[in-house]
Amino acid sequence: MFTIQELYQYTSTVRRRFLDRLEALPWEVLVKNREASFYSMRNIFLHMIDNEDWIVNWVIANRSAEYKRRKSDEYVDFAMVKAHALAVEAKTVAYLGGIGEAELQRRVKFILGSGESFDLSVEEALFQTLTEQLFHTGELIALLWQEDIEPPRMQWFHNNPRSP
Repeated sequence: MFTIQELYQYTSTVRRRFLDRLEALPWEVLVKNREASFYSMRNIFLHMIDNEDWIVNWVIANRSAEYKRRKSDEYVDFAMVKAHALAVEAKTVAYLGGIGEAELQRRVKFILGSGESFDLSVEEALFQTLTEQLFHTGELIALLWQEDIEPPRMQWFHNNPRSP
């Protein structure tokens, strides 16, 4: 059985590999409108980061009404994207390092932008961020392939947090 911390460590490792791969690309390639879910690779990657930030630092903290997402177009270079990704990751790691079973079972109100509301455990909310990242990582893989760029290794056996 995997802990939520291990799953987050795995997805964080994979996301960093994608961060490195995207950082090596020309900015024009990253911001090109590809008619994907959030149009460009930059925007998709930012959505993955912002989703984690929103859930971990705002929904779980019962402060989602205060959340303000920065517009993707405000990120004018990759240094800004990377700084944001690393800052969110650091907050997530700090939060996950101090939680136990009681916190994972605590109930939170998960309200979508559409107004639809869900009563979830913290563990379920955290799992939502993991699935969101998986979905959009697949999308980034396809967009990288369209540019004839091999995506980074993302398989569990290449990124297992239990491995020395």
